[in-house]
Amino acid sequence: MANHTGASRSRYFQGLLASTALVASGASHGQSGQQSNPGLLDEIVVRGVAQQYRPDDQTSATGLGMALVDTPQSVSVLTADMLSVINARSVYDATDLVPNVQRAGYGFGLERIVMRGIVNANHRVNGILLGQRATSLDSVAIERVEVVRGPATVLYGVTGSFGGEINNILKRPEQEFDFSASGHIGSYDTWGLEMDITGPLSESGNLSGRFAFAYDEYDHPLDIQGESFPNNQRAGLVALEYAFTPATRLNLTYIHQRRKVDPWDGAAVVLQPDGNLGLPDINPDFWYFSHPDQSNSENEFNIGMLEIDHTFANGWRSRTQVSYNQYEEFIEYFYPFGPFGAYGLGDDEIYIYTYDIDRDGEEYTFNQSLAGDFDFMGRTHEFFAALEYRDNAKPDRFELLNSQFMGIASIDWYSDEVYDGSPRFVDGTPFEPVSTEDRRAAGVGREELVDTEELLLSFQLLLNPTDRLAVLAGVLYQDTERKERNPFLGGVALDPAEVTKTSFDKTVFRLGATYELFSGVGPIDDGRFYYSYSEGFEPQTFIDEDGLVTSAPQEMTQHEIGFKAEMLGGALGASIALFDYEITNIAVSGSFVGGFANPSTAVLAGTQEAQGLELEVIGELLPGWNLAANYGYLDAEINDPNFDTTTPPRSAPKHSASVTSSYEFLEGPLDGLRVGATYKYSGNYAFVEGPSNADRFGPLVAGSHSRFDLHASYTPPRNDSFSVSFNWQNVFDKDILTAKEGNPGFGVMFIDRQRMTLRLSYRY
Repeated sequence: MANHTGASRSRYFQGLLASTALVASGASHGQSGQQSNPGLLDEIVVRGVAQQYRPDDQTSATGLGMALVDTPQSVSVLTADMLSVINARSVYDATDLVPNVQRAGYGFGLERIVMRGIVNANHRVNGILLGQRATSLDSVAIERVEVVRGPATVLYGVTGSFGGEINNILKRPEQEFDFSASGHIGSYDTWGLEMDITGPLSESGNLSGRFAFAYDEYDHPLDIQGESFPNNQRAGLVALEYAFTPATRLNLTYIHQRRKVDPWDGAAVVLQPDGNLGLPDINPDFWYFSHPDQSNSENEFNIGMLEIDHTFANGWRSRTQVSYNQYEEFIEYFYPFGPFGAYGLGDDEIYIYTYDIDRDGEEYTFNQSLAGDFDFMGRTHEFFAALEYRDNAKPDRFELLNSQFMGIASIDWYSDEVYDGSPRFVDGTPFEPVSTEDRRAAGVGREELVDTEELLLSFQLLLNPTDRLAVLAGVLYQDTERKERNPFLGGVALDPAEVTKTSFDKTVFRLGATYELFSGVGPIDDGRFYYSYSEGFEPQTFIDEDGLVTSAPQEMTQHEIGFKAEMLGGALGASIALFDYEITNIAVSGSFVGGFANPSTAVLAGTQEAQGLELEVIGELLPGWNLAANYGYLDAEINDPNFDTTTPPRSAPKHSASVTSSYEFLEGPLDGLRVGATYKYSGNYAFVEGPSNADRFGPLVAGSHSRFDLHASYTPPRNDSFSVSFNWQNVFDKDILTAKEGNPGFGVMFIDRQRMTLRLSYRY
């Protein structure tokens, strides 16, 4: 199996530069046949080393330490350099770099990422599921992010998303001292500070540590009569590593992240006179579909992780992980429900509601894995086995205070010509905020307390029957016990509380193969064809036709074929993937079954199907010239047999593409200057998801757009401790909308507004 490392990449470019220098030297001296003058050595040009977009390997897709070219699945790796170049604070800001992955807005305390037409519900940290939160980890704590496209359930178990996995690989302590700090300012009163320090903590070097911290403060890109929309976020990482022996290391890591933001929503859609949905024709700089007096979200999570890595004498690798994840969130929301013109409202009218949500949870996870090589029938093969146990420290709690209907507001309220900072209803009466205390006095609308206990067993086997062929097989068994307690129903206290217990066990499989088609052909070091079959599942609970609470998972199967190539000594990688998936057992209304089922019951008759194509090229074309380019095609549809039509998933365009490129001068008068740009294209996508919503409101497929960004940095060659960088997002100020919910009554919002950021950095 080929395994191109950073060393081979470095050797390739060193050879390229050396050959260039030798040719120049030969032209001056070698052709004369005379010995070179040693004094001329002072004139040799020393070139710098540019940032690199591409890493050398990954482990998220299989659990085996496989190179990207060897992995029979689509995997994209976002390095710290890549995040820095485009000024991304998290993977949410960097989705342009991954084919068929899109931002789908934020609000309700969440950041939504759509992968192959499916909303990703959870993130991982060093392979461990990050509880119930879909909040991206701040880049100050991240070494890189591995994005696995397509189901990886065989390795991870339930993920909440069939679209793929997002695995955040944390920074670790380093053996050599390193210190960096930066500060930035930008549009909309943006400013922030960041620091990262690491190094040995003992004379022997056995103990090392790392501390990283970031604070950001910013406003939303809005301009409503001078009102301010302040937001702030802080994140920190503390890590210790102790080497008992060269073969045994202990890591202790603690992560804290807290975000206090106005959960900004954009514009709801408009019901046009012809009965079709349309997008509002209002300047988004003045368009705010909420109100800061009653809109805020505070979420915080803390992660503690103990990891013990040991390498046995035979080369087998053991990892023990024990993690604690705690989160809490409070949301106070003032929001509209439309669309304009729906529900008998006027063309410029919407309903106004308020609500509060309070939720928290704690979870312990234990994971034990073992991986290594073994010999069989004269050849060397690999295996990976893991056991994982998860349990709530206490029940996950979700509390919804009763929503308050406040009245009907006019679209004119939000326009820059009329809005004066004093919200009012269409009858002219002033808006009087409903306090959290008043809503609490009105009673709890809903409360859920959920206990979950899970056991997962996973095994992967990588067989190498020939020099060119590798076969990957995997199996996962999962057993889950879930108990849900509901003390309230529709705002009415229940005595006793309603208790629902569900359990299931499931076994799923995967099979993949890679075949080396050729190697060492021109600039291509290695070219491999691959095939992958994978299964996934996602638990769901519903009321069946007999009125009983039933638990049965949604199920997914996916086939994927592709080709991967390594080029230029591993400096450049390219891949193409074709995939086809089907999700079955989606619960839909059971009212259509013979006409006898209760309308509130469900049957497992819904499906989601998709076919897609993904192209990706990433790496260093020449010394200093980096490229990350991708194209995604997705033809997906959701089917409900209650309706005659199907609908595409929301915020998932059929065609999308992105190119990020930069050039860093490594010599001459511009030595240390890096300039680059990003171009993002998206075709139209659905704002209404699901046949039931489309039947109610009508479909809306729109939003096609292009976005152009600029980025640059400069590091003085004679004092490389300091650097300055500049990022200009959405240079031409294009209006870009997305749908964060499938129901168009709320959650259509503007994203990626024009923004400029200037950063000054120091490294010692």
